Amino acid sequence: MVEVIATDEFLEWFDALEKVHSLSVAVAVTKLETEGVALGHPASSAINGCSFALRELRVKSSGHALRVFYAFDPQRDAVLIIGGDKTGQNSDDFYKRMIAVSERIWKEYLAEQARGEHDDDQEGGE
Repeated sequence: MVEVIATDEFLEWFDALEKVHSLSVAVAVTKLETEGVALGHPASSAINGCSFALRELRVKSSGHALRVFYAFDPQRDAVLIIGGDKTGQNSDDFYKRMIAVSERIWKEYLAEQARGEHDDDQEGGE
């Protein structure tokens, strides 16, 4: 089992989802929590063209292609960065936009973690 942490940006996206979609995303997040780094395709895949080792949960929900961008932090926790609905969008445009947003949020998260702002569940700090 791996601990799953959600950013504020992910929670804002998740809270705005229709119930049918939030349930589908919750199932995917539970799989990530259970399988951790072993979670593979088609449930999860690496994202090409990133500066960081970002991954995506691939969620199908009532005809929608939902994507949850995530990464593993230095403590090996899975961090849910942001989500999006790829349905009906040009794939290249969707990923270009989502990668830019995800990398900005991830950089902020790592900087906060370096300052000790995410040590709530860890003993001893460094």
